[in-house]
Amino acid sequence: MTRDEIQAQSLEKIKKLSVWMIVGYAVIVVAAILGITSFTVARYDNVLKDKVSDMTSTLNVQLKLNLDSYLDRMESTGTLAYSVDNAYTYDATDASNDEYEAINTEKQISDDLMSLCLMENFVDYGIVYSNNHTVGKVSNGTTQLFGDNLYTDLSGMITRERTHDGWYTGYGNDYERIYYVKRIHENAVFLISFYTSELEKVFDNPETLSDMSIRLTDSSYKMIYSSVKDDKLGSEMPADVMKNIKDKETAAAIDGKNLTTVNQSNGDWYVICSIPTKIILKEANKMRVIIYVVAFLSAVVAVAAGAFFIRRIADPVQTITSSISSELREDGFEGILSNRFFRDKCTSIVPKTNTACCRGLVLIDIDNYSDILTKISREEADKQLAKMLIVIKEAFPDADAVGRMGENTFNVMTSAAELDVDTFQIELDRACNEVLNKFKEVADTNTMGTLTITASIGAAIYPVAGKSYQEMFDTAYTALAASQKAGSGKYTIA
Repeated sequence: MTRDEIQAQSLEKIKKLSVWMIVGYAVIVVAAILGITSFTVARYDNVLKDKVSDMTSTLNVQLKLNLDSYLDRMESTGTLAYSVDNAYTYDATDASNDEYEAINTEKQISDDLMSLCLMENFVDYGIVYSNNHTVGKVSNGTTQLFGDNLYTDLSGMITRERTHDGWYTGYGNDYERIYYVKRIHENAVFLISFYTSELEKVFDNPETLSDMSIRLTDSSYKMIYSSVKDDKLGSEMPADVMKNIKDKETAAAIDGKNLTTVNQSNGDWYVICSIPTKIILKEANKMRVIIYVVAFLSAVVAVAAGAFFIRRIADPVQTITSSISSELREDGFEGILSNRFFRDKCTSIVPKTNTACCRGLVLIDIDNYSDILTKISREEADKQLAKMLIVIKEAFPDADAVGRMGENTFNVMTSAAELDVDTFQIELDRACNEVLNKFKEVADTNTMGTLTITASIGAAIYPVAGKSYQEMFDTAYTALAASQKAGSGKYTIA
């Protein structure tokens, strides 16, 4: 490699360095902004989730307190039944009861009980005796649902030993009613029931969490109440809601689908609130878009500013490298070396060629080039130059170097071939003929005439013509002069 080539490559590397500086700066800026943006978005998401989780947990506790308060009020209303005359002492199963007195006593108890439940929307408010006899307001729906097991199964609903009472729902897979049963005496129980739809007043959902689902389940997680329209009472809770809070009395959990909170009421029921994670992050998604847009614009501005300053700093280097690069290629022909670099390259490779091999130096000159300029146009001249390069590359596809000596003269250094001189000359004859035949054409002039455009070639063969570039060039140049002297469209191989 020649000194000039080394210098040119070094300056080209400096030129490319400014581009890599811009790319590196851009990568650093984008990576930094992306990292900060991602951290900010993730942190914002977590803060938002925590706030909604706290809000949901607080609301769940409040709903649980509301439910306990509502059930306590129902129990208090039931306790008033003890104030009814004879309710606590009368036993309809006593065979010694006088029939007439029994009728009057039961009417008095029934009337008093009815007066107590007028203010509440009860389905049932009465006393059931061990012989399934009822006093007060006991609906036909309840008697038909329980049948002959009315007293027995109601007694089985008493689960709290200390207060001798209990809450129950889902009897006969009927989750439309909630029952409260309290022991009156050993042969009678007091019954209250109301529709589960009454719980809508208890589970009032605030507007700020309108997308939240509120459900009440029994101890086996079957739904007693649900604010979700498509939920069926008595069915199991959705698995995606249950998986994080099952068997927990109090909990708050969040995953990719839902934020779920649970609290156990005094009746061993569960108040479960859930809200889809995508709803929680709806506001975060909007903010994320804004953050990313601002980050993108900031990155663009930072990269543009950095590129501007780096370019300004690199201007002196660009000037030097541009002048050197112009020597590598002339008139915009890619891969075509200037005469100086063609000479330097060939000076380097010719002496290294094995003397058992052959290579050729070919000089090609476009004949009557001045006539093309004056009689046709500059555009036609440029067209012929471009055409010549195409023809050269087709005739010498494996050339080690192709250069331009002058305005209309090109030089080609063929690759080394392990052939004897005679065989190589035959190949070189073929290539020279191909160049002349493909390039030759007749063009119209601007004087209503025609002009035959041809080329002349002079060639020298290594090592016959010499073992250095200069020796080969001198021989080829002499051969080119001989071709031009013999007439246009000729070639000579020395």
